[in-house]
Amino acid sequence: MKNIYFLILFIPIFSLGQQKSELVLGINAGGYFANKNTAFIYGGNYTTYNVFSIFNNNINKPTFEQFFQYPYSIYDLPNDIKYSIGTEIGFHLGKQKRKTKYYIDFNFAEINVQDFITIAIENQSVTQSLEPEYFPVSINGKEKRNMINLGITKTIYEESNLSILTPFFIQLLEMRLKENYIVVNNQQYNIIHNSATQTNQSAVNSPGGYGLGFGSGLLFNYFINKDLTIDFGYHIQYSKTNFSENLNPWGIQHSLFARIIVNGSKYLSKLNN
Repeated sequence: MKNIYFLILFIPIFSLGQQKSELVLGINAGGYFANKNTAFIYGGNYTTYNVFSIFNNNINKPTFEQFFQYPYSIYDLPNDIKYSIGTEIGFHLGKQKRKTKYYIDFNFAEINVQDFITIAIENQSVTQSLEPEYFPVSINGKEKRNMINLGITKTIYEESNLSILTPFFIQLLEMRLKENYIVVNNQQYNIIHNSATQTNQSAVNSPGGYGLGFGSGLLFNYFINKDLTIDFGYHIQYSKTNFSENLNPWGIQHSLFARIIVNGSKYLSKLNN
């Protein structure tokens, strides 16, 4: 699969580079809004070694007993866990021809999960309450997504320095779990994600995979001069987040970004000289 991934990277770059007079280059940054379809894997009970395993671990128990001081147990887990708004940065290569542009984007997003599990501390003898004390323990996750968009944009409105364009693209999406852990008394305890069917040791704590998608959106392009323009854009993407055979849902993701675009032909000419 990785060979296919790099081949997809190489072919468009080579093709775009053949038309130097039409080449444009860009960098972009913005926000990535992931749906919650796969966020539940960070909730603490998705894997074999989960939060219950951490609290039942004989090595951890003395530390937890000292911290909580009274008998304790896991009372509740997150039941509607979601991704926070992520950051997205990327690079843009395009071949402009009048009101049409063929392009490839390389975008890199990082999204996080932050929620809590509830610990019930049986200290009623001290608090004089009928209920235990409920203590929140932070649970966190971090995920990386790499996206390649191959597409075309069409200008639908143009006046003075402002143009409005609509893109259409297909997407190759790679997602990878990077971290999942709880924090007790400022100490991090990792939740291990693995599978009995995994043979690649590097994938044991970083499960993930590849998915396909497609999308569209809207771009507002502001012309500064012949060598520089700025895009303000929105992408809606319908993509498959493929973590495993049993977890590969389709869903809608969103991106908002700003992009600076320069005349790539000018810089290539300088390099050639």
